[in-house]
Amino acid sequence: MTTETDRHATARAFDETVVVGCGGVGLPFAVALAATGSAVLGVDIDPARVAALNAGRTDQVDDGLESALRAAVEARALRFAEGISPSERRRAFVVAVPTPVDEQHRFDRSALDGAVDAIVANARDGDLVIVRSTVPVGTLRRIAASATAQGRALAFAACPDRSTAGRALAEQRSLPNVVGGLTAEAATMAAALLAPLGRVRTVSRPETAEALKLFTNVWRDARFALANEFASFCERAGIDYDEVRAAGTFAYPRFDIPRAGPVGGPCLTKDAYLLAASANAVGATIDVARAARRRNADLVDAICARVLADVARQGGAATVAVLGLAFKGTPAVADRRGSLGVALVDALRAASPALSLRAWDPVSDSPQAARTAIGGATIVVLANDHPALAQASLLDGCAPGAVVHDLCGMLSPAHAKARGWTLRRFGDGREGPQ
Repeated sequence: MTTETDRHATARAFDETVVVGCGGVGLPFAVALAATGSAVLGVDIDPARVAALNAGRTDQVDDGLESALRAAVEARALRFAEGISPSERRRAFVVAVPTPVDEQHRFDRSALDGAVDAIVANARDGDLVIVRSTVPVGTLRRIAASATAQGRALAFAACPDRSTAGRALAEQRSLPNVVGGLTAEAATMAAALLAPLGRVRTVSRPETAEALKLFTNVWRDARFALANEFASFCERAGIDYDEVRAAGTFAYPRFDIPRAGPVGGPCLTKDAYLLAASANAVGATIDVARAARRRNADLVDAICARVLADVARQGGAATVAVLGLAFKGTPAVADRRGSLGVALVDALRAASPALSLRAWDPVSDSPQAARTAIGGATIVVLANDHPALAQASLLDGCAPGAVVHDLCGMLSPAHAKARGWTLRRFGDGREGPQ
């Protein structure tokens, strides 16, 4: 059964909410919840981060986050610590730690296990535990079983975060929360805790909420993979993918295909593997999801090969500048996890150690560093969609006749032509028969 709860939901009140993990998921949630009047403690194992947060500072790039953090800290609604201590207060614990995969694409649950162990050791019976991290389906039930085996009587619910990096604070209120409790009472408790943020939909099982998050991200990954596959076809066939896409969107309203290009970040690059772990546990297959992830991951090698071909055409005396190192530029973020730009720099260095290679990011690096990176470059790669990369004047320092690989369709072809650059967009068909 699925039910919806509004802001007036009532259930057992908590004296404090403890958010374990104050990164891209936990911090926006903690700040948003504190703004509703709840007492919130943020816990993070990084002492420098804890000190900065207690001073109202964060290096996370997210609209309005730092000012809202400062206001919550000054109002004493939000504080931060390096660990969890026992308390007589009634508490809700929200797990928001990273859940990455390792080099073999296996779920690395070390941060999750550490957070849960700390909670189980310090919580009181009857406290609530909400897992907001993205996890394989069935993880919450296994966590609860372990706690029960240790003689603990805690309430457990799954409510994975679904906000977008760069807009995470605003989306704490604009996106409904989907809650799956291990029991009906746990679901009611979690829904009441989250209701001040907005609408809450309660689903019948925690596995439903866990699967929803994975399905959402894998579906997006697959859409982007299909766009990249179409663009790769266009490369071979001498067809311009953007022209096909524009004509299709005009003529066929149901042809809703995204632009081709980089697919990165800490979520899309690993959630297919978390779904794979879920599938293995129940004997299911997810062949399409696996193929989509491979297609998007292979884009790094494809772009690397194109750049190295240009280096060879320039007689090996090329200087390459890779611009845009965050995993996305719109909305702007500083996070470089799962970034095509970073992966491309690494691939180029591995393939050609003597190559003159520079890199710059419009969020993390200074304008002066941009001039240094771009000055005299004979090959430029625009690796994300930050608005700064759409400004033709940014590239004015590159070499005459430079080749510009625009992976996100940022640069105007007219501007490139006026400056004598050779503009290459992924999927433009320039390499195919003309």
